[in-house]
Amino acid sequence: MHTVIASSRTAPRRTSSIDIETQPALSLVTIDVTVPGISSASGRRALLAALGEGARLFVMAVDKRNDCITFRVDVMAKNVGDVVGVLAGALRRATIGRVRAICVSRSIAHQH
Repeated sequence: MHTVIASSRTAPRRTSSIDIETQPALSLVTIDVTVPGISSASGRRALLAALGEGARLFVMAVDKRNDCITFRVDVMAKNVGDVVGVLAGALRRATIGRVRAICVSRSIAHQH
């Protein structure tokens, strides 16, 4: 992510036809979640029940020895905390792994 810092003296003020302040920013949150069991169907149902049908789920690993399955989840959300909070509340025995969030523009987010 790039951060641009400019003072009001050096940068010309631009007017926008869309008031960005009133538009909620959305992020594509990608999170690895490990759930008990080796059935992708039951894990998928639990994750979709928690996050909604808009979430995309990919099986990353099935660990038969430890009886667990790891999913990579892509979901649109306002922030990472919302996603982690929902998962923590709905899936008591899940392990949350790597988390990434990419802020997307309002026009792209509205298409999904």
